[in-house]
Amino acid sequence: MINFYKDITFYALLFAVVSTPLAGLYGAVIVFGIFGTPVGLLMYNYFHKHEFYGYYNRGFTKRYLILRTWLVNFLVSPALLLVAFLILKLIGLGALKG
Repeated sequence: MINFYKDITFYALLFAVVSTPLAGLYGAVIVFGIFGTPVGLLMYNYFHKHEFYGYYNRGFTKRYLILRTWLVNFLVSPALLLVAFLILKLIGLGALKG
């Protein structure tokens, strides 16, 4: 199950990074938490659709995998939002030049 999570989260992070110029850093974290999993799932279906059979044989349903991944990403988002806030605050204070 961890491989499914890693693949979906990789695609979700990729989507969030691509959306950063349009949505900003805060918006990218929100995009990751809410919209990242569905977009990651679409990309996973396109590239790794055959792997669902392996998870099904291990007793994991598609619905269980998707809900678990979305829940973990949704719960990780506040921590990412805090990190984004701290980075922007440090840049605003001049601690991080770049």
